[in-house]
Amino acid sequence: MTSTHRTVNRIVRILESVARSGDTAVSLTTLVRELEAPKSSVYGFVKGLCAEGYLDEVHDGYMLGTGVAHVLGPAENSIVLLIEDVLEEISARTGETVTVAIRVASSVVYVHSLPADYEVCYVPQLKVRRPLLPTSSGKLFFALQPKPGDEELLAKFEPNQRSKLQAELPGIRASGTALNRGETVPDVAATAVGVFVDSVLNAAITIAGPTTRTEPRLQHYGDIARELLERAGFGQP
Repeated sequence: MTSTHRTVNRIVRILESVARSGDTAVSLTTLVRELEAPKSSVYGFVKGLCAEGYLDEVHDGYMLGTGVAHVLGPAENSIVLLIEDVLEEISARTGETVTVAIRVASSVVYVHSLPADYEVCYVPQLKVRRPLLPTSSGKLFFALQPKPGDEELLAKFEPNQRSKLQAELPGIRASGTALNRGETVPDVAATAVGVFVDSVLNAAITIAGPTTRTEPRLQHYGDIARELLERAGFGQP
């Protein structure tokens, strides 16, 4: 007989219940009733799943978060399929590594990438959580779609670095482009632009490569990506 673990069982049942609901949020009361468990226990599990990006809290309950689709799901998720032609055009026009990043709680996850034309290039690892800041995509999410608790992320940085990040935010909001100059990976520079679906920031596209080759062209690469996204209907509203 296979033994069961009550905590795992309850977490799985919460995710399954929310998944069955589709586009309808599931209330805490409903989850408590379905699991036949104490409200305090269910609430603790739900808050933990929200913190990890596997549930999203909305005004009337909970829905599946980005972590389920993008971290556990197949690489060819819906957002990648939607912008596939745009990604290929950006790749063709820049020649650098083009990557799709999504936000999962306080992390970013790269879910899809097109390789560069050059032998010396940036090769990102997919489906691995990495700190939101100071990645170019993380800066973009932080500036254009802030979430509760974001200020706590900034507070973890040294004062000088925190001030530098805060100083970048107005420019990111104005231009729709976020830059990273060797702050995450030494000798790698990147630019990030947003992918908007129904006026909501769903993902970021990054163009990255060796600093000596890409840094002078980061803004140009961002302009190319934003122009193509706007033309395809995924630009910043």
